[in-house]
Amino acid sequence: MHPFFVAHTVWSFRKELQFVAIAFLIIISLPIIGVIILTHTGINIISDALVDIEPETQTILVKNPVDGSDTTEVSKQVVWPVQGIVTLEFAESSGYQKFHTGIDIASPRHRVGDPVTTFMDGTVIYAGEIFWGYGKHIIIDHGDNITSVYAHLDRIFVYKGQEVKVGDTIGNMGSTGWSTGPHLHFEIRVYGIPVNPKSFFSTN
Repeated sequence: MHPFFVAHTVWSFRKELQFVAIAFLIIISLPIIGVIILTHTGINIISDALVDIEPETQTILVKNPVDGSDTTEVSKQVVWPVQGIVTLEFAESSGYQKFHTGIDIASPRHRVGDPVTTFMDGTVIYAGEIFWGYGKHIIIDHGDNITSVYAHLDRIFVYKGQEVKVGDTIGNMGSTGWSTGPHLHFEIRVYGIPVNPKSFFSTN
């Protein structure tokens, strides 16, 4: 083969490798960049604007994350999933994360086994365990782009696809996953974005 064609082929191959490498770096960096942007600059502002309560009717207003307009009025009953002591508030920093995506509620008796109930009617979309982070946890879809998470459980009493009513016992408080003691990590997401659970309660 002529030296020119050899050199041109090697140059083209190198340029293709560079293009592939740059594209790969961009692809794997996008989620990281997104997390950094949401965590450190925007998530608190966005989440604060996603849920509101109409004071006269006590209706929960779910807002459009793009322009802040009301998209849904939710009249479903809500209850706190467990009684206890709040040990870490929403958006506070902890040893595990700079932005806490829910509320941690510890057992008043400092023991495993207190019942955990669903805060609103819905359908279980996940019930299982990972050996880090949430540990044993449940995720419930409440419709209207609202989901809730109940983490660090000791036992799980529901299964994927099960319909649950507000106040149904779905598990027991525990200390699985990244946990320093018996408590419930209670998290609510709207359009997949964590919001302050207290936003759903008229007296918070």
